[in-house]
Amino acid sequence: MNTKDLIKPILLIALSLFLSFSVSAQSGADFYPVGYYRDAVRFSQQNPTGSARIRALGGAGVSLGGDVSHAMLNPAGLGFMRKSEYHLSAGVGLTNSSASGEGISGDAGQTRFFLPQLGAVFSSSKSSNGDGSKWRGGAFAITLNRIADFNSDVSYTDRSGNPTSILNSFEESAYGSSQAFMDVEKRFGASSFGGMAYELDLIKPIFYTDANDPSYQDPNAYYYNIGRDADGFTTSRITQRSQMIETRGGQYEAAFAYGGNFDDKLYLGAKMGVQNVSYSKNSQYVELRDSELTYLGLGESFSTTGWGINFQAGLIWRPIDAIRVGATFTSPTWYALNDYYSASLQRTADYTWNDSTYQANHFKDGQSYVYNPDGLDLYNPNAVNDTQRYSGTRVSNHSEIRTRYNMNTPWKASGGISGFLGKKGFITLDVEYVGYSAMKISNGTTYYFENTINEERIEENFAGDNYILGEEYRNTINLRVGGEYRLSRNFMLRAGYAYYQDPTKEEYRFVDQSRSFYSGGLGYRNNNFYADFAVIYSQWKSTESPYQLEDNFVDGDGNTILIYPIIDMDYSRTEFQLSVGKRF
Repeated sequence: MNTKDLIKPILLIALSLFLSFSVSAQSGADFYPVGYYRDAVRFSQQNPTGSARIRALGGAGVSLGGDVSHAMLNPAGLGFMRKSEYHLSAGVGLTNSSASGEGISGDAGQTRFFLPQLGAVFSSSKSSNGDGSKWRGGAFAITLNRIADFNSDVSYTDRSGNPTSILNSFEESAYGSSQAFMDVEKRFGASSFGGMAYELDLIKPIFYTDANDPSYQDPNAYYYNIGRDADGFTTSRITQRSQMIETRGGQYEAAFAYGGNFDDKLYLGAKMGVQNVSYSKNSQYVELRDSELTYLGLGESFSTTGWGINFQAGLIWRPIDAIRVGATFTSPTWYALNDYYSASLQRTADYTWNDSTYQANHFKDGQSYVYNPDGLDLYNPNAVNDTQRYSGTRVSNHSEIRTRYNMNTPWKASGGISGFLGKKGFITLDVEYVGYSAMKISNGTTYYFENTINEERIEENFAGDNYILGEEYRNTINLRVGGEYRLSRNFMLRAGYAYYQDPTKEEYRFVDQSRSFYSGGLGYRNNNFYADFAVIYSQWKSTESPYQLEDNFVDGDGNTILIYPIIDMDYSRTEFQLSVGKRF
């Protein structure tokens, strides 16, 4: 993995794996990202969805028609359905992850039961032998569809000797917070990432002042962490770090769709989709040292819930019986979301500290080795000459905060073609263009100490997040292809493949996170009943970092070397899905 020149500084100010709360809340900055661009990307990426029949075909079928899944895939396909039906799908998914890197190892897995689809189709199809009209009627469908699955576990141990620490992240997070603000955090309970570290005496102000000093309220305060040495790293090096991450939830869409049939040649349809998001991520990160700060552990809990709405229009044209051509356009999904974040920081320590001695040893000669984006001389010759002892175990709890905001996901345009081999089977191909340029976050309010007498509301500025969405992400093309072969009058064999492109521009990513889906299945049909079975195997790559830093080492050639921990992750998921339906 090449880590040089991959990320611009605007991305690297993100301080936490889950959520980066910008210093703009205290400093008045209006461009730094708050961190919600991650939500926009996460909830914009979806998997091939549908019945076991469609999923066995790789999710392809924009031009196919005749399946309950077309309520989402292309509502025009409902116009092919001559009978009404009830439908139910159920499945089980096995997700595995493997961590790798220099000195890094770990595997995890989990199994989840899911309901990928259920619904009903009500057909009003008319015979072509009626009153001479070319309008053949159509079908209305109501379906509930799982469109994304977030369930996964990650567990790894890192003995790479990376010299940085989450202490560096606390230091960066505190930058721009006045000592007055930090003292309130220490006294009444932390509501910020840096505030937890300050409460536990893990970071200290460089220029300590009392409440009567005018600079006590100055938001341009600087802090250093207790472990910084002359290289900017921690004096008591980490012997082992580890992290466990549990991610749960999914996205579902209730689709209300109608597809009509004109002269058995042209099929038109429209859909309204109501989406629901339920996402949670819990992490436990631990640093171990042989002395001084022997244990440092951060537990974080992050969740998102909300609702959205979108619209879709589609058509299928059948010029001859052997060929079908289809197209759809899907609007962005307009979401109203709520994010919830809380954390707990625990440290076990045994060491003495003297500000005057430390600053004399490390801050002299015009080089502070402190996170110092303004390049100031931060040596304080008047640091307090007072030796203090820190020992035992202490805990700081970050009170839950809630952020309410609106989000737009990408629009999509799809085209497909299907070729039929008489009654022996067919091949179908879809090409989907995803307009990630439509992603946008707006109208955000963060609530601190909600439902208490100390409740505080801060209006969020998402200019930085929207800049990242526009700068670092691109429109993509997804491909889906599948085929069905009729083994006998009632049994069919199916296979498919899908490729979903990574929306991150190459210069802003560590690894290509494109996803591949391999699928196959069997189907049974008679006049009034059908059953389909599918197996779907998917794989993708990603990275994890327990924290991120803006202050990174630059080598002699001017290349930025990202020195915070970066863990390479390989994921795979195997899903088994069974679908049954009753026609009436």
